[in-house]
Amino acid sequence: MTGELTPPRRPAAGLGAVLGWAALALFTAAFATFEAVAHGWWTGLAGAALLVAPGLVGRIGPRADRAAHRALPPVVVLTAYSLSPLEQPWIFTAALGWLTGVAISWCASAGRRRRCSTTG
Repeated sequence: MTGELTPPRRPAAGLGAVLGWAALALFTAAFATFEAVAHGWWTGLAGAALLVAPGLVGRIGPRADRAAHRALPPVVVLTAYSLSPLEQPWIFTAALGWLTGVAISWCASAGRRRRCSTTG
């Protein structure tokens, strides 16, 4: 036994995590499509723009990339919009697109990504 301390290993994400993220991605994609059909092409454009936005944020830096790939910010936007008197459906659809992109990203990399914090 050496004197070095090693951090505990986290187990790789199992099939349940992958299926959960896949189910969330399918649900939010279907809901965003419904909203786009119901409210017009501009809402679909907003949802599509934020669907790809988390992948493009990585060019800014690693901290922005980690923040953009968390599920909490789009959930907060969805909740705030649902509780507010705003009648701008593109905001809701954009948040659905963002959450869909996050879910797809987590589903695609669930077996490879470690959820521990890194420096940077």
